[in-house]
Amino acid sequence: MSPPVIRAEPRGAFDDVAVKDPSIVYYRGKYHVFYTSKASRDATGSLKFFDKTRAGLGYVSAPTLAQLNGAPRQYLNDLFGEIVEAPQVFYYTPQKLWYLIAQIPAQGQRPNLRPVYSTNPDIENVHGWSKMMPIRTNKANDDFWIDFWVICDGHNAHLFYTDHRGSLFQLSTPREKFPDFGDSVDETVLTERGEDARGPWRLHEASHIYYVKSARKYLALLEAVRPHPTKPNYWDSRNRFMFAMIADKLEGPWVRAEAAPNSFAGDPARLFLASGERAKYDQVSHFEIVRSGIDERYELPDYKFVLLFQGFDAKRTPATFNYDDLPWELALMRNFDGPWEQRLPGPSGFPQNP
Repeated sequence: MSPPVIRAEPRGAFDDVAVKDPSIVYYRGKYHVFYTSKASRDATGSLKFFDKTRAGLGYVSAPTLAQLNGAPRQYLNDLFGEIVEAPQVFYYTPQKLWYLIAQIPAQGQRPNLRPVYSTNPDIENVHGWSKMMPIRTNKANDDFWIDFWVICDGHNAHLFYTDHRGSLFQLSTPREKFPDFGDSVDETVLTERGEDARGPWRLHEASHIYYVKSARKYLALLEAVRPHPTKPNYWDSRNRFMFAMIADKLEGPWVRAEAAPNSFAGDPARLFLASGERAKYDQVSHFEIVRSGIDERYELPDYKFVLLFQGFDAKRTPATFNYDDLPWELALMRNFDGPWEQRLPGPSGFPQNP
């Protein structure tokens, strides 16, 4: 894995606690990264800014990945006028518009989150984003859903989400009706729970799905979590990991891609720096592949890729942790030998391996 590419800013910034949930595209010679920000409390203990969750939406761009951390950052909550989190950004070719898919709090009603979207004809114009609009669905307001992801095949647009209980769901709509999913009934795509040498685990959130052209398969990268050691019915954010599944079509059926259970970024001990040292992170969480394409099909040439993900060193984080205080930062990993640029659309700015 790489050194961190985006870290929390100094005290007083809108992202002075954590940067997480990244979405990245490479366009016109720049990497564009949208992410969830976490802000600290002020000296009196009051919450910063106007939101109750201390969360927001950040944006940064730079010509190389190494330059992202030092580039100017934009706080997009000021633009949208509401709390926006967990972004996904892509160019929707049929409409010639950039789409920002995200979630907002549901103002005290169930479900606790709502999927929303904004559009922009030019991703380089940070003020060009429209106001957030709800994604219309027929889902009843009686259940929890989180981390929305859109991918299109030749005929339909598919909206995926998870439920924090081990299942992945999808809705679909004809491409010409996107982003209206109001005529679709959500279906359970898969349910994944298990137990390995480290104990029980289950699918948690952050389902990100791609089409691998050489294999003619869909690849789902999914986040799993282990139970909290002391809190019943609670997940331990210090112990997340990633696993993979593949399918011939987006509707499934889906099967595990790993040769052995949870071997694909399932154990943080498998993460190494270029020097050969063990990486410091205790988990791998909320990830997106850095691809050369920008559109809604999310195509990859093959199974070799660079992944942008969030992590932190939890060795000094007690079981009594406050979720909003966890110091997430963004870094890259790759699953191939050779220079980073072998599977990047633009320069990394990092030294190549000897």
